[in-house]
Parts: sequence; C-alpha cells; structure tokens
Amino acid sequence: MELNYAKNQIVLYGKVCKLDTLINKLASLSGEQVYHFLIDRTTQLPRRMNCMAMISVLNNRIKFLHSNSMPKDAFVKLQYYSSYSEQQLFMLFNKICDETDFQTYRRNLFSLIIDNYQFLNLNDGELMYLKNLNKQSIGSFPDYFNYITGACLEQPDTFDGQDITVLKNNLQYSASNQDVFDLAGKYGVPLPTRLKREEYLDFIFDWLKRKGTYSESVQNELNEMNITQISTYARRTGIPMQPNMSKTELITYLFYFLDQCEIPTTSMDEIKSSPKYEPLEFRVDLQAIDSFGTSEPKRVIYYAGDHEDSSEMAEIIKEATEKPQEEEPELAKADESIYDEPKVEEPKVEEATPVVEEPVLASEPEEENLEEAAPWKFIVKNNEKAKQDEAMLEAAKAQEALLAEDIINETLAQIKEKEVVEVEEPTIEIDTKKVDLNTEYGSGKIEGLLDSKGKLVALSVFLGVAAAVIVFIAIAMLVL
Repeated sequence: MELNYAKNQIVLYGKVCKLDTLINKLASLSGEQVYHFLIDRTTQLPRRMNCMAMISVLNNRIKFLHSNSMPKDAFVKLQYYSSYSEQQLFMLFNKICDETDFQTYRRNLFSLIIDNYQFLNLNDGELMYLKNLNKQSIGSFPDYFNYITGACLEQPDTFDGQDITVLKNNLQYSASNQDVFDLAGKYGVPLPTRLKREEYLDFIFDWLKRKGTYSESVQNELNEMNITQISTYARRTGIPMQPNMSKTELITYLFYFLDQCEIPTTSMDEIKSSPKYEPLEFRVDLQAIDSFGTSEPKRVIYYAGDHEDSSEMAEIIKEATEKPQEEEPELAKADESIYDEPKVEEPKVEEATPVVEEPVLASEPEEENLEEAAPWKFIVKNNEKAKQDEAMLEAAKAQEALLAEDIINETLAQIKEKEVVEVEEPTIEIDTKKVDLNTEYGSGKIEGLLDSKGKLVALSVFLGVAAAVIVFIAIAMLVL
C-alpha cells in the first residue's frame, strides 16, 4: 500500500486508485458493516480516533454558534470542550450537527484510518474487501455511532477516549449528574445514587489503604458503626465520600470502581494526526448570552483567525435574527397598532370635540388585538382587571354585610318592642262581674278590646315572619 496525498492517490495491489473516491466508498458503508470488519481485527481501532473524527466536524460547527444556539449552561460546559470524552462529543454532535456533518464525520473517520494504516497494520486486502462490499442502509448518526464505539478499545491510561487524569479533573465542570450516570451506564458501571453500608465501607477501606492509614483496629471500629456514624467519621477524617453522593462524589466513585476493573486496550498506542483533528481553542463570551434566550442572537465564540469567518458569522446571525420575524409577522404588526392608536387620538382629546369619546368605544376591539398579538400583556392586563373586580366585590360584600346587619338589628328591635307590647297587653284585666254590674262596660266596648288584642297578635306574627324572611335574605347575600 502506498499513499500520495499530493496526487490524491493510493496504490492497492499495484493498482492506482483515487484516494477521495475510496474514502467516499468506505464512508457509504453501514455502521454494521464497519463494525463486523473492525471487531475481528487483531489491532482494533482506538476510541480516541473516533473522538478525533467527531472533533474535526464539531470544530467548524462551534465556530458559528450564536447566543441562541444552546442554553447558557451548555455554553458553560463547552468551555471544557478540549477535555470532552467520546460520550460528551457524541451528545454535542447529536445536538448541533446535521446530516451533512454526519457524512463528513464518516469520511474523516476513514481518512484517519487510512492515514494510520501502518499503526493499525491495515493491508491492501482489507481495504479491497471493504471497497467491494455492497451498500446497505446507513441509518441515523446515533445508530452508526453505537456500531463504531462498540468496535473501539481504549489506549493505555485512557477512558472513554480521553486521558483519565484530564477527564477526572474536568468532568465535574463539563458534565451534569445525568451525564455522569450516562457515562457509567455506557460501560455497565453500576453507579448508585446512594451507597449501601457495605459499599460505603468498601470505599472507605480502599481509600484508607491508598493513604496508608488503614489498620484492623480502624476496620473493626467502623464495622461496629451504623451508616450515620460512618458518615460522620468520613467527614471528620477528610474521606471524600458520603452515602448520598453529590456530583463530585459520583465522579470519585466512578473512577474508584474503574480502578478495580481491567479495561481492555488496543495494541495501537500512537495515532497520526493533523490540526483539523485537534480540539478548537476558543473563548466563550458568557456575558452576551441571555439566560432566557429571548434576546437577539449575538456572537459568543471567539478563536484565532475568527476575522476570516466574520462575514459568514454575520450571515448566520442575520438569518437567526430574521427567522422569528418571518414566523411571527402579524405579532409585530399587531403590537404596533396597539401603541399607535392612542397617539392618533391624543390631538382629538385636546380639541375637546365629540370625537374624544371614540377611543373609549374602541377600547374593546383594542383588547382583542392585544390578546392575539401579545398574550403576555393581555394576561397581565386581565390579572389587574381581575384584582380590581375582586376588590370591588369585596367592598360590595362588606356594604351588603353592613346593610344586612342594620336590617337584622332593626328587625330585632321591632321584635323586642312587640314582645314588650305583648307582655304588657296581658296585664289588662277585666272583671266580668263589674261589667255585668256596671252599665258603662257594655258588651260593645268589651268586643272592641278583644278585637284590638287580636289585631296586635296578628301584627306581631306578621312582623315575626317578615323578620325571618329578611334574616334569610341577608344570610344568603353574605354567602354569595
């Protein structure tokens, strides 16, 4: 096998082939086809090489990210891009790259493989075998990625395609708790959210042994403690672990577990690279990022030579700025009409003409436009109106309560007065004997007295019923 980059040629079995044609052919193979080829080789593909292929595509994408491309916390993590592992690169690629980037990734992966054919012990027959394979459906990027990563192995002192020390020091800042769980799950590491007593003790004994402070007496002492006492002992002695693990403790426990495992490695310990496969060095302007993503897009990524791409960046920001306007042209137009109408009517108010009354009549359709054009303003206005209505209702209820109280008091006073009358009425006694003897007390006068008493009793009953009705009405009004 011979390579001539200047002439874009590769020689296989003495036959000259176009290098880019071969690479395009290999990039058109499915992930499953590539997996079966790589997994059976004696020298397997280093995981770092797959990382480099993704980096070569991500570098260009990162250059043109603007303030609305991702949430602010994602930009904070992006500052540690150079220490990203394969899993982190995959998640970023899946978030910001498209189908064209997926094709570029496949081509760059096979460019790397061919560039490193000597380190991989790749021969002419293997490339001819791949070249003659029939095309199959490639599928999505996640599917293809899963096949490739499944065929890769670590190099010495690496984990997930990154140097273990670099990854351990930066994972706390470049990953969330869920990212740590995902990374552990990728390799089948049983990372718990809370340590059991036995797991906790195993970690502490291992940590004490590493520090040279382990002894059987300490072990026996800890074995007699419950998990709360063990936790107190750990805090007192500076052991970096608690049963309910924080993100830092999750990472510590992950690498503690990995230290006890034998990670399979590839025999290829060197990779031939070029600048495009190295992580882009850049600065993120976090001050330009709106946490809510509601402001206009701004440039946030700055790197060496960025002035050469300034025109392309300006075009991307322009497209991102115009996109919301194309989606919501009626919204902006409606907002203008809301604020323009009062300005048009102001001169008419000063002239004191009958037209002054028209804005009041037009207020109802204006509110309808407000609801359609600016829902958040409509909600605020409705809330204010609801508060005013509630205050008026409370005032009306208070007035009704006072009125009802007055009615009840007046009614009770009337009832009390009638009761006094009724009490006093029975004190009138008529001596029937005297009536019979005295002609002044005739039967007509007696009948008149009896009629008056009957009327008073009827009136008292009527007033009692009326009072009950008024009390019932007053209570009903208070309840409503």
